[in-house]
Amino acid sequence: MIARCLSRLNALPSCSSTSTRGNATLPSLNLYSLRRRIAEKLSNKYNEQRVHEVGPDLACLEWLMECGATSVRMSDGQTITRQKEMREYIPHALSQRDCSAPSSAIQTGDISYEKQWPNSPDTWIVEVDASDSAIANEGFTYLRDVRRVTKLKLNFCDYFGDEALKFLAQGRPANTLTDLEIVLNPCVTDGAVYWLQKLKSLRRAHFYFLPYVAHRQGFVRQLKIALPRCNVTFPEVDVIGYGYEEAKKSQRTKLKRNG
Repeated sequence: MIARCLSRLNALPSCSSTSTRGNATLPSLNLYSLRRRIAEKLSNKYNEQRVHEVGPDLACLEWLMECGATSVRMSDGQTITRQKEMREYIPHALSQRDCSAPSSAIQTGDISYEKQWPNSPDTWIVEVDASDSAIANEGFTYLRDVRRVTKLKLNFCDYFGDEALKFLAQGRPANTLTDLEIVLNPCVTDGAVYWLQKLKSLRRAHFYFLPYVAHRQGFVRQLKIALPRCNVTFPEVDVIGYGYEEAKKSQRTKLKRNG
């Protein structure tokens, strides 16, 4: 798939540019700009009509799989890992909605949501692993109105930045998202903390290798103050991987000190 191939190109350029960059960096920057524009045109254009046709969650599922997301788990237990599965799942979910009882809105516990999105099925996105995909800022508009997403894993995605997190903070995920993970992203900056601290339901936030977060400790400190119930980990980049082991080691050290 084109979007997945785009996300696996070798270069990892920055989203930021300065006038002091040498000429040697220009080809990679131009290539990156081209790659990003292609990804946005192919898979990340927000289709408002489609959202009204199938509801925010199914439209978001389409976007994620077309961008090459690893997996999406739905509230009915189904886990979608391929575009073929997504295309089979959507008509099935819509048919189940057509056959449901009139009281389904009350059963889901979100009557206002049902009124706003009458075509939404009774299943919704619960967890997303969008690692190694071509999701970009504009596409995050699809996540703004999803019903109850609780977990987002956004590792090795280099097309989205602070603007994408703004959509999360200004939408329903601000009240439902409990687990967020962002590893290896050259577009997220120190400014992202402004939007991240608005995700009031977060209980776990893991970050690793975000080269344009210049003040890592201040980033973590500000999040911990704003989200006291959230376990925030952002280890230094001194090992190859996702930073999980370093985060666990740091947490064990804190527990020993407190114990």
